[in-house]
Amino acid sequence: MTTLVTPAVPGPGSYEGPGQGAFPGGAPSLRPGLLPGSVPPDAPRAGRPRGWWRRNAVWLVLLPLALVVATGATSFRVVAYWWPDGLHYESQRVALGEPAHLEGEYFDMGLDVPERANTWVVREIDATVTGVEQVDELPEPAYGMPVPIPEGSVAYEVRLHFAAEPQTDLSLCQIALVADDGTRYGESTPDVLGNNKRCSTPDAEGFVSEQPEWDVSSFMLVDPDATITEARLSFGGPDYLTVELP
Repeated sequence: MTTLVTPAVPGPGSYEGPGQGAFPGGAPSLRPGLLPGSVPPDAPRAGRPRGWWRRNAVWLVLLPLALVVATGATSFRVVAYWWPDGLHYESQRVALGEPAHLEGEYFDMGLDVPERANTWVVREIDATVTGVEQVDELPEPAYGMPVPIPEGSVAYEVRLHFAAEPQTDLSLCQIALVADDGTRYGESTPDVLGNNKRCSTPDAEGFVSEQPEWDVSSFMLVDPDATITEARLSFGGPDYLTVELP
């Protein structure tokens, strides 16, 4: 029986294989059953780098929760600051000349009635819109020069009758006219004459009622092509009274 021996091939440098010593200038010794150029089974393979989705998996799971929290916080601010500041909810609807009873709670700062300072008070008012009509000129304001009707506008007068207990708070009164296309006119305070006590008599000293019944007129500018179909009344919002006009 003849045994063939393959001589080692000299090579440059040194090699240190797994579990073997250094062999300067020679070929490495192979484990039994391995051919030259093969990789041992226990040799570590270079792994694929993790993709972006795997690296950020935790943050992707938490992202929807963060969006829900942020949206909730934003919604709270909208309700807290935007909702009360404006007319958003129709609480009643009556016809022109029909009385309506308005009732709502508010926080009194005690500016006109010191004994009510920092307390919650229920405001109750009976209100009737007695007339809405276009006028040719605006009356003289309580202060300042007469106000002409600007070119491209027409003026309307809204007449109202109120009944309430004396010292009823009348601040934040809003009176508006609404066109058939939804446009609102005159909602802001003060009105076109500079009056910021729109539901009080002209000679009132504060923002509270001084007698059990009284009448007021409020003036506003409207687009000449507008068709006015409704009047609205509110005390600070968000709810308001709608008066249908014939």
